[in-house]
Amino acid sequence: MRFHCWLMRFMHCLMMMYYWFMRFMHCLMMMYYWFMRFMHCLMRMYYWLMRFMHWLMMMYYWLMRFHYWIMRFMHWLMRMYYWFMRFMHCLMMMYYWFMRFMHCFMMMYCWFMRFMHCLMMMYYWFMRFMHCFMMMYCWFMRFMHWLVMMYYWFMRFMYCLMMMYYWLMRFMHCLMMMYCWLMRFMHCLMMMYYWFMRFMHCPLMMFYWFMRFMHCLMMMYYWLMRFMHCLLMMYYWLMRFMHWLMMMYYWLMRFMHWLMMMYYWLMRFHYWIMRFMHWLMRMYYWFMRFMHCLMMMYYWFMRFMHCLMRMYYWLMRFMHRLMMMYYWFMRFMHWLMMMYYWFMRFMH
Repeated sequence: MRFHCWLMRFMHCLMMMYYWFMRFMHCLMMMYYWFMRFMHCLMRMYYWLMRFMHWLMMMYYWLMRFHYWIMRFMHWLMRMYYWFMRFMHCLMMMYYWFMRFMHCFMMMYCWFMRFMHCLMMMYYWFMRFMHCFMMMYCWFMRFMHWLVMMYYWFMRFMYCLMMMYYWLMRFMHCLMMMYCWLMRFMHCLMMMYYWFMRFMHCPLMMFYWFMRFMHCLMMMYYWLMRFMHCLLMMYYWLMRFMHWLMMMYYWLMRFMHWLMMMYYWLMRFHYWIMRFMHWLMRMYYWFMRFMHCLMMMYYWFMRFMHCLMRMYYWLMRFMHRLMMMYYWFMRFMHWLMMMYYWFMRFMH
């Protein structure tokens, strides 16, 4: 910067002197400012420590002062808890005995259902038996119908011969008609009985007609079924028991066979297995020793490098402060000399 006036040059020196002096003073004040902030933190720490200690002592003081009433209140709480537990125990006992009663009630229902199931099965198998009777009757009627048709066509074919036996045939025709209408009437009766039994709802009426019309057959069938059921159950449970025994024996044999095979192959290759395992363990041992050495080398090298870098870091910080002090001091001295120089020229 060039100045055409000696006064301007001198004033510029004064201002720069003032400027660099202010920068130097600003550094001093900042040092003072941050030192004050640090001291403020220390004092606040002391202040809150005192408040905390005061609070602890007050706590102890009020605890001692009201110890008697606190103990009385705690005693009352424990008594409340004791009677509440007694009340809850009563509730649970009520629930327990109620469950036992309900279990008895449900068992009554269970056995009643089992008894009703037996009644229904008796009715079911009786209906199946009656159905067989009806089918026998049905096919017998069809067979009879076929016989009558054969007879009918045979009569037409033998028309000439039949005229000789006309009165005999009229008599035979009356017999056949009697038989025919008797069969039709019987069929109606049987159908009435069939549909009556099929749509009957009342077990007592069913039992009443059963006792009146089928008592002998039903008793024979009923006792035969009971006897056969006993035989079958004996056979069934015997088979289940024998199956269980055989399965036990079968899995025991499989397990024993597996154990013996394991033992056999273990004994057969025991020596080589042991040698191989020994070699694996030695390999692992020396590999671990080698890796431990590597890691220790890396660890101590890192610790050494860390120390070096920290030394370098603090050295740089220290050198920077020295150079800054030297730099601002040189600038300040330079402006003093400039002031002296322009003042001399101006005075000259």
